[in-house]
Amino acid sequence: MPPLHYTLSFLYDQFELFMKKLFFVFCFAAVTTLPTLSQARVEPREGEEPIAPERQVTIVNDDDKVMHIHQVNGKVYGIKVVPKNGKPYNLIDPNGEGNFIRNSADKILVPEWVLLRW
Repeated sequence: MPPLHYTLSFLYDQFELFMKKLFFVFCFAAVTTLPTLSQARVEPREGEEPIAPERQVTIVNDDDKVMHIHQVNGKVYGIKVVPKNGKPYNLIDPNGEGNFIRNSADKILVPEWVLLRW
């Protein structure tokens, strides 16, 4: 009977050969399936909402100003106010709670709405 270290060495060599073959099989599978996955399109089924958010701008004319109300899926996230006399300004809802604050032109505020909390 051969010594134990020869047997373990043989098993290790066989395992290493198996892993190399398995690696090449996975590489081949990835290379052949990636082109088909990159062409896949996800579209909603009939009666479902589209995946991309629907953006909408509503223009309201008042006596002394024009307001551009920006919405995504029916939720107002910003209002641009253009007064007849004066400089235009933006009202932004930073938290999605309906509390709008005035945004200066050089400062950009990104909405910080909580989408998921656990």
